[in-house]
Formats: sequence, structure tokens, C-alpha cells
Amino acid sequence: MSSSRIKGEPGFVLHWRPYSESSLLLDLYSRTYGRIAAIAKGARGKKSPYRGTLRPFALITLGWSGKGEVKTLTQCEWTGPGVALHGPGLFCGYYLNELLIKFLHRYDPHERLFDRYLQCIHQLLSESEQQTALRYFEKVLLEEIGYGLQLEREQSTGESVAPDVCYRYRPGLGAFIEGADDRTGIAVHGDSLIALRLEAGFGERGQREIKHLHRMIFRELLEGRTLVSRSVYSQLYPSGNAAPSKNGGASGTHH
Repeated sequence: MSSSRIKGEPGFVLHWRPYSESSLLLDLYSRTYGRIAAIAKGARGKKSPYRGTLRPFALITLGWSGKGEVKTLTQCEWTGPGVALHGPGLFCGYYLNELLIKFLHRYDPHERLFDRYLQCIHQLLSESEQQTALRYFEKVLLEEIGYGLQLEREQSTGESVAPDVCYRYRPGLGAFIEGADDRTGIAVHGDSLIALRLEAGFGERGQREIKHLHRMIFRELLEGRTLVSRSVYSQLYPSGNAAPSKNGGASGTHH
């Protein structure tokens, strides 16, 4: 990879881990350059200029340099106070970060998805908006990585999806009118698909149907891999309908 020196790039810290005795290895998400791997030299030291700024859900101004796959962080400045997520919203935020790490290739920009991520983490502050925000983010993520859902037409007839019709959605194929003995895919009503396409808000049934639809799709894409954020969430919130689903997507009222 050619040498680069970047300054003033908006981005987020998705994940970090210790690297040597004093540094951190970062997984960054930038608007123009996508996911970036970078070393923050000396970041664990008490006098580091990066101390306190490398935290999730805070929009920061980034800079880096280097020739290889892993860059050297040269700039990290807050652009604002950040989003103080807590409780279930915090784990929904970690879920977003983990989806980005699992599904985005490094140095592959997705500016539309970056903007949706920024919007979504602010929506996670409101418990009443969390599930809808996650579903819309998942939809955009799937579109950006080439697995966008076919939400407009029934696949066998080509007719527009009707709000009062029940369909079976088959991953990779689309929606088909549900037959009497049809158990393929996921059952979902037309008004749920329309609400997802238009981002017009969900009722309780729509939330449940789209949650199960996305869960099935992410389960196939993950190919047996699990999400740490989901596992931790299920341990901390073991009861009730708020427990996250088994593979990607979400069950209950959150992830």
C-alpha cells in the first residue's frame, strides 16, 4: 500500500487493544477512507495527547501516516462531547461497531453508511427509537455490502408489494406471496417491507417481522461466527424481551 499522510478526517474509534507496553492498536472508521488500522504510539502513557480521546461513539478528527496496512496515528481531536450511551443503548452501539468490523473491508469507503452510523448512535440515546434505528442501519449496511433487500416487488409476478398481503421473504431472492403450505424464508407482511423501504416507522408487528428477517440474513452472512456484543448483552440482561437474538439482528426490544 502506498505511503499516505492524512489530516482532518472525521471518524470514530470502533475498537482498540493494547499494543506493546505503551501503545494501542486501533480499528478506526473514517468517512472518506473506511475502516483503518492504526497504532497510537504511547497512547497508554499518562502524558499522551491521545489520552481520553480514544473512546467509542465520539466523532473525532483523525490523521495518520504510513506505507503499510497498519498506519501510525498522528492526529486525534474531539469535534464535540460525544454520545454518552448507557444501558441497553450502549450495547446497541457496540453491536453497530461489531457489525462494521465484521462486514466492512479495510480502506473501502462507505460514506452513506458512515452518515447513517452517526445518525444512529444519536438515536440510540432514546430507548423508544433504538430498535427502529438498528433496523434502518442494518438495511443500509446490507445495501452497502451488496446484500440489499428486494423490498419493492413480489418476485414471481413483478407486482408491487401490497401492504395487506403476507409474503415469504427468501434471502438472496426476495419476497414471494405466501402459499398455504409455504414455510420457506421468513413470513413478513407487505406493510412491514414498505415501512422498511421508506423508513416510515414500524408498528409492533413490523418491528418483530423485520427483526426476524434481518436476523436470518445476518445468520447466513456470519457463517457461524458470533457477535461478542450480543453475548455480553445476553449475560447482563438475561430475562425479558430485551435479549439480543442469536446471530446478528435482534430479538425483543433491543438488538
